[in-house]
Amino acid sequence: MSSQHVQLLLKLGQSTQVDADGSLWLEGDEPRSLYVLLWGEVEVFANGEQVDHIKPTQTLGEVALLSGQRHYDEAICATQCILLEISSLVFAQVLQRNSEICQRICRNAVGVLSLRLQKANDEVGALGESCRELEEEIKEVKHHAND
Repeated sequence: MSSQHVQLLLKLGQSTQVDADGSLWLEGDEPRSLYVLLWGEVEVFANGEQVDHIKPTQTLGEVALLSGQRHYDEAICATQCILLEISSLVFAQVLQRNSEICQRICRNAVGVLSLRLQKANDEVGALGESCRELEEEIKEVKHHAND
C-alpha cells in the first residue's frame, strides 16, 4: 500500500496491545475487526493444529470480514503483540470509498484462501492415497482368509 493509504488506516484504526496467549478471536466468533500486526507474533489454529504464523505488517481477519461468516479458526498471540485494529464498520466504509485499499485487501484475502485451498487439496490427496492403501490391504486379507 502507498504511504498515504497506510496513514489513512493508522488514523482510522486504534492501537491495541494483547498479552502473550491472549486471543484475537476464537472459533465461532463473529468477525469484529481487521488487524494489522505491528509488533509480535500471532499463531492461527484450526482444529487444534497450527495453520499459520503471522509476523509484523501482515493482516489478520480480512477473510471473515469479507465473507461475513464466523471465524472457523482461532488467532492466539504467541508473544506480546501490538496491533492496529480497524473495526468492521470502519473496514466496510474504507472498502467502499477507496478502491486501491479494497483491491489490496482483497488480493491478500485471495492469497490466504488459495493457500488454504492448496493445503486442503493436499490433504484430500493424502487421504485418497491412504484409502487406496487400505483397500489393497483389505483385498489381501480377504484373499488370505479365503485360502
